[in-house]
Amino acid sequence: MKQIIILFVFLCFLFAGSNGFCKDQIVLTDQSYGIVRLGSKLAEVEKKLGEKAKAQTGEHSCDFVTFNKCAGVKFMVEEGIVTRADVTDSSIPNALGIKIGTTLAELKRRYPKVIIEPHKYDPTGHYLIFKSKDGKRAIVFEAGDGKITAVRSGLEPSVEYVEGCF
Repeated sequence: MKQIIILFVFLCFLFAGSNGFCKDQIVLTDQSYGIVRLGSKLAEVEKKLGEKAKAQTGEHSCDFVTFNKCAGVKFMVEEGIVTRADVTDSSIPNALGIKIGTTLAELKRRYPKVIIEPHKYDPTGHYLIFKSKDGKRAIVFEAGDGKITAVRSGLEPSVEYVEGCF
């Protein structure tokens, strides 16, 4: 028993002492992606990661940024606040365990209470929305031709913007 406790304490210190980069904690939730907390100031995220964001357009009011340490995710930044995370790498897991490529039928079977809305541009597509209990955050899946094609998470209403920054 003593050895198990020592092992547990050792593992706690090991994980607490990790470098904290996204690649060490790559689960997308409605609140965060790794150490990137949605709702944080971009400057705070850059400090945590020890890396400057690479902006897509350079617009200050709304832009998407990326980090080398968070490969496979782009972050929406509005007025200096990180409001959304869009998965660009299908291997990145999320809190719901739904992957890009999962069938729409499987998602609905696993989560029958999901909010389903028609896709704005794809006549065969849908948005599958999982809102937080307080309605301030969500994970949104896009589906087309009966399969999940994209996933994003973030603060409302940003997470549901179809075009991202506009």
